[in-house]
Amino acid sequence: MWSRRPQPSRDPAFDREALGHLAALHDTALRLCRDPAEAQDLTHDTYVRALNAADRFEPGTSLKAWLLTILHNLFRTRLRDRGRHAELELDDDSVEVPISLHEEETWHAVTSAQLDSAIELLPAKLREVVVLRDLQGLSYKEIAQVLDLPVGTVMSRLHRGREALKAVLVPLMQGGNAPAHKREVR
Repeated sequence: MWSRRPQPSRDPAFDREALGHLAALHDTALRLCRDPAEAQDLTHDTYVRALNAADRFEPGTSLKAWLLTILHNLFRTRLRDRGRHAELELDDDSVEVPISLHEEETWHAVTSAQLDSAIELLPAKLREVVVLRDLQGLSYKEIAQVLDLPVGTVMSRLHRGREALKAVLVPLMQGGNAPAHKREVR
């Protein structure tokens, strides 16, 4: 007969705090996967892995960043295992943003649906940085730790991601259509 290995006792506060980040993790997973069922599986697997490795979490550091690191590592492993490396990317020509854009006035007109649609058009490398910074509120340093990247790369990808978002959103806000996406990135 099989016997279960005894689980190390966890601090109930850890479990409560980890579950407090459920919505943020699921939102991030959904934006990365673009599939609700896959995002739910990824979120679940993240929690299973995190709870099993709770003894490796360093108190005093960001639990949210630690959980997002696990989520991103699982996501990348799944992509690698499936061989799904192609991502849609906006045309280089579409990244030009009108200089006359008055951001404070214009960005208030962006709807949640428009933003979600524009974020989905971003290549995964830009999308994950934009989501972690602008939607999850992580610092550059935390994003660098989550994605295992230098801070300068995080800043560069965030800038390029925001510019690409503007290229999609500005025409929409001005009553036009979003630029088409044509190229695949490997």
